Amino acid sequence: MKNYLVVFSILSGILVFLACTHKPVIAIKTNTIDTSKHTIDTSTNHQPVDTTVCFQKDILPLFVNNCTFSGCHDVTTHKSGYIYTSYNYIIAAGITKGYPNSSKSYTICVSGSMPRSPGVRFTSAQLAMISKWITNGAPNDTNCNVGCDTTKFTYTAAIKPIITSNCIGCHSTSVATSIGGGIILDTYAGLQTQALNGKLLGDITHATGFNAMPLGGSKLYDCQITQISKWIQAGALNN
Repeated sequence: MKNYLVVFSILSGILVFLACTHKPVIAIKTNTIDTSKHTIDTSTNHQPVDTTVCFQKDILPLFVNNCTFSGCHDVTTHKSGYIYTSYNYIIAAGITKGYPNSSKSYTICVSGSMPRSPGVRFTSAQLAMISKWITNGAPNDTNCNVGCDTTKFTYTAAIKPIITSNCIGCHSTSVATSIGGGIILDTYAGLQTQALNGKLLGDITHATGFNAMPLGGSKLYDCQITQISKWIQAGALNN
C-alpha cells in the first residue's frame, strides 16, 4: 500500500510539473499617457487658425457682391433654394466647418461653376481667403478690425482692396451696364469719377438721398469709410 502511495505521489508530481512548464504566461501590456507631457486634442480641426480673416469684413462681402444680385441668390430670388446674404444662410448653403474641400459653396466656386454670369468669378486670392475662413471653423465675427489702419489710405494698398471685396460684383466693367446702374468701379478712372462727384462717399455712408451701398450687404466698417474719406479729401489720387 505504501508503495502504491509513493508511486501515485511521484506520478502526480510529474503531471503537475509538466502542466506548469507548458502553460504560457501572458503579460498584458497597458499603455499609460503622462498627462503632464501630452495634451489630448479633441477638436476636428487641426489646422492653425489664421486670425487675419473675418467673416463680416472679408467673407460676407464676397458672397453678397458676387452672388446675391436679382435673379441669383438674394432673399427674393433664392435660386435653387440658396441664399448668400447672411452668415446662417451661407452656412446652410453648403459650408462644412473645418473642411473647405467638403464645402459645396467653396468647391463650386473653385471649379468655376459659380458665380455664374453676370456675376464675377472669385479670384485665387479671394478663394484662398474663403478657404482659410472655413479651415478656421467658419466662425462668425472674429478679428474684424485686423488689417484696417486709418493712417493708410492710398488707392493701391487700401482703397482698391475695399472696393474689390465690396463693390466689384455689381460694378465691374463687364456687368456694370446690366446690374450696376452703369457705374464702373473696377478701374481707377471709374472710381475716381464717383469719388470726386460725391456719390461714392454718400452711398457708403448711407447718407440721405443716396443709394445705401453695398446693396443688400452690411455697411462698411467705420475704419474703411474713414480710409475712403481721407483718400477722397487728399484728391482721390492714383497712388
